Amino acid sequence: MSIPSAPSTTITTVQVPDSTPKAKKTLPVRQFHIPRSSDPSDILAIQITEPALRADNLVLETWASSSILAAELRNLPITFPATADFPPPSSSPASTASAIPILELGAGTGLVGLAASLVYAQPVVLTDLPPIVPGLQANIAINAALLSPSAPVSAGVLDWTAPSTLTVHTPDDAQPATATQTYDVQQSKAHVILAADTLYSEEHPELLSRTVGTWLARDPEARFVMGTALRVAYLDELRELWGKLEGVGLECVREGKGMASEVDFDDERLVEWSFWRWRGDVLQAKEGR
Repeated sequence: MSIPSAPSTTITTVQVPDSTPKAKKTLPVRQFHIPRSSDPSDILAIQITEPALRADNLVLETWASSSILAAELRNLPITFPATADFPPPSSSPASTASAIPILELGAGTGLVGLAASLVYAQPVVLTDLPPIVPGLQANIAINAALLSPSAPVSAGVLDWTAPSTLTVHTPDDAQPATATQTYDVQQSKAHVILAADTLYSEEHPELLSRTVGTWLARDPEARFVMGTALRVAYLDELRELWGKLEGVGLECVREGKGMASEVDFDDERLVEWSFWRWRGDVLQAKEGR
């Protein structure tokens, strides 16, 4: 059986907001052509900038796993609950209770989360470390024409070493750079969690599995979706992650592989994706059965 290939990309330039108020700078933009449905003509053109930033000693870049996973979302059906508007009004108190439809961990440039917002027509929160958030906000901004007001995308910080609190930057005309909303895991959960290419340290299997187990709603329809490049150096960490995800009570219900184009990516191009849910015994324990 052949391995599906990644969608194509093109490179252009775009002006994005700089850190200086009202200033803009020109950055190269990669345009990813992501299928939204089974209709071959229904293709999303998502623009992604890659600022010269580093976090955890890694260059900020859109890796093959993000492209493969974004293209696979259309084949992964998810049932979303009817929830209140998300995000809640910025006037809501800190640590407000809210159901987060889609949460991306280690979002990087945000390609997967942006694609998820468009494929599933649901609000998405892209999270990463503080230095990465401005880049995520820039990519949200340059794709504004694609995004629906009913499925907004926001960016924020979720530190896997202290995963109990999520801080999300919220649109606020008065204070666009500083307005935030805080979510506490005791009050808020995510219905879907996404993670693409988040294994590049021996600590990450433990940190990622714990964060997923902490934030994923205990619901039979809740899902964790991840994609990982099959780099030889991190195959042990990938298998360890599978074991730890099973250890927190998740089970893989679908998996597959995709191959990215060598024209678009010079890193490892073979990507494994997987689709997870809570085991029945975990859900029964929650209900006290």
